[in-house]
Amino acid sequence: MNSNLNIRHLFYLLLQPEKITLEVVVTIFLFFALSLGSFALAWYTGALHRKVAVRLPYPLILVSGIASVIFFIAGYFPAQAVLHYLPGYSCIAGQLIVLIIGVKLMAEAIRFNPEEKIVLIDDQQTLIIVSLAKGINYLFIGMGLGFCYVLNFYVFIVLFGLEIMSIASGLLSGNRFGLHRSIRTLLLISGIAVVSAAIRSIFVQF
Repeated sequence: MNSNLNIRHLFYLLLQPEKITLEVVVTIFLFFALSLGSFALAWYTGALHRKVAVRLPYPLILVSGIASVIFFIAGYFPAQAVLHYLPGYSCIAGQLIVLIIGVKLMAEAIRFNPEEKIVLIDDQQTLIIVSLAKGINYLFIGMGLGFCYVLNFYVFIVLFGLEIMSIASGLLSGNRFGLHRSIRTLLLISGIAVVSAAIRSIFVQF
């Protein structure tokens, strides 16, 4: 009975748009930071397709957006489900997960070489593999936030919107302006922003 009440209460909170809390703002900031990385990768993809005269992979926009939301939810809801059975410092543990993802993004940005990392997306299999590979970050971000916050439903819409806009604008920009190595800086900024948000959330727990 209590379990059913908890589930109903969770969905009640998810559907309340007026509950714009600091936690929601931090979450949207994280989504924006991750979308910078998506924009940079999409830019290089668009530039590569221009270089080899292959049509842009427009389905990537929708597939990547859907995959990001699904992976985030796959991490978020299981974490929320077990939250009541975890010790009081579960939020710190969750933010440590987010911190690790941020450090991972920074390390990948430092080692990033577009000639080696960017692949030509010319079939459905490659499209799905690329979307799934990027979705892993959202899985662990969702898990980390699930140990801390109850988010309303509209946060997921924001995630989807930011992802499709960043992919679409990145593809078109890369296709128009070509390969610019300076764009990789956005990948580093993305990782730094994720780390900063995680550290801030850890400190406010004390």
